[in-house]
Amino acid sequence: MGENRAQYVRNSREMPGGEPNGGMRRAGERNGEVRLIQGSGPQGKVSRPAEDRSIRQARSAQQPRGDQQARSAQQARGDQQARSAQQPRGDQQARSAQQAHGDQQARSPRQAFGARAQAEKAQLMRQIQQLSLQQIQMRKRVALLAFLVALLLLVNILAAVGMYFRIQHINKALMLTQSRAAGSPEAGTDGQGRMGQGASSGASVGQDALASEEQSRGQDYVSLCGLDKVDRPRERTYEEVLERLEELAAEEKRIAAILENRFQYPDKLLEALANNPEMTDFVAGYPDRGSDKEVSLTREEKEQEFPLFLQWDPRWGYEEYGDGSNIGLAGCGPTCLSMALYYLTGDESLTPDRMAAYSMENGYYISGTGTAWALLQDVPERYGVAVSQPKAAEDSMKAALDGGSVIICSMGPGDFTAAGHFIIIYGYDRKGFLVNDPNCVARSRQSWGFDELKGQIKNIWVLGGSAKTGSVPYREVTTVTD
Repeated sequence: MGENRAQYVRNSREMPGGEPNGGMRRAGERNGEVRLIQGSGPQGKVSRPAEDRSIRQARSAQQPRGDQQARSAQQARGDQQARSAQQPRGDQQARSAQQAHGDQQARSPRQAFGARAQAEKAQLMRQIQQLSLQQIQMRKRVALLAFLVALLLLVNILAAVGMYFRIQHINKALMLTQSRAAGSPEAGTDGQGRMGQGASSGASVGQDALASEEQSRGQDYVSLCGLDKVDRPRERTYEEVLERLEELAAEEKRIAAILENRFQYPDKLLEALANNPEMTDFVAGYPDRGSDKEVSLTREEKEQEFPLFLQWDPRWGYEEYGDGSNIGLAGCGPTCLSMALYYLTGDESLTPDRMAAYSMENGYYISGTGTAWALLQDVPERYGVAVSQPKAAEDSMKAALDGGSVIICSMGPGDFTAAGHFIIIYGYDRKGFLVNDPNCVARSRQSWGFDELKGQIKNIWVLGGSAKTGSVPYREVTTVTD
């Protein structure tokens, strides 16, 4: 009994609470039962089997509840710690997510604007490329169109040129036929039987006959056709030539007849007439020109020291010279050379037609250009006439004239020509230099100051007198003048 009591006390001490029966009391209190009662005496005594059973029941009931409570407390602490640890992470994640969402919302407008800007830039670049391609295609089309227009214009020009030469050929054939018909017996002997010319053409025939009669009696052609004044020559279009001829026709019936039958005359001949009405008789006689006439100087020309030879004198003016032309239009060079040689040698045979024939036969006429300057250097030396080419200066030119020389001048556009021309200077007076212009009587009747001439002179040749061959080196030039 004493051992059992001791064992009970030990077991009670080992139980939670540290007091005998304390654990059971608490356990019983927790379960709402009181199984053990402290105290001594007969009422506090419990039998051993009952005591053991109570202890075992208390232990069995206490141990699971204690473990369960421990586990519950531990689980509660773990859950609290987990929630405590999870709550900051959740808040942080929430804040991070909110911040990311805010940043995304802040970045979204900028990104959207940048994306729109990129899209618009790409679209603009595509439009620029398309415009560039369109411009290139447009340039190609314009270039092709310009090429086609130029080609068409060239074809038209070639066709017009061909038509012009064909018309010229037809005109020549018609004039040749007309000339033959005029010389035949069927043409009549009354001077009015030429085809298509009527009374006006008859008048020109009478004028030609009068000129020939006057020349045979000793009066030169210059006295018959010279005018007091002639306007400065200039280049004209065909329409301007016709307008000028209409103005002249109001005062001169022969020019009216020429204008009426203008298709019988070369365009260059009509232009020359528009520039110089002194050529009226020469142009009027063009359809009846011939080349079998005996050429000689008139009595009046032989009496003059420095006679004027006109390149369009009917005695030689119709003779061929140049490219389908004649001395009257292109023979100023041979005519000046003829005058100079006649002044210096007195040889009456050195007429303009002979000088022109020599020029053509020996290559001194350059096709499409005119008479070569070399003609004025080479031919005089064949007749023993010295030639030099000094610089054009007033004092030296007057000195040469004082020494018995004559001067041939090549002239540029100005008072004497619209293109190129030759004239003769044979003396001077108080007013200036004395000139013989083979293309104009009026300009040959006036004196010319050096200041008027120097700007138009291209080159000079001093022939005879004090001139010495080789005294001035000969200038090898190919410039030519009509």
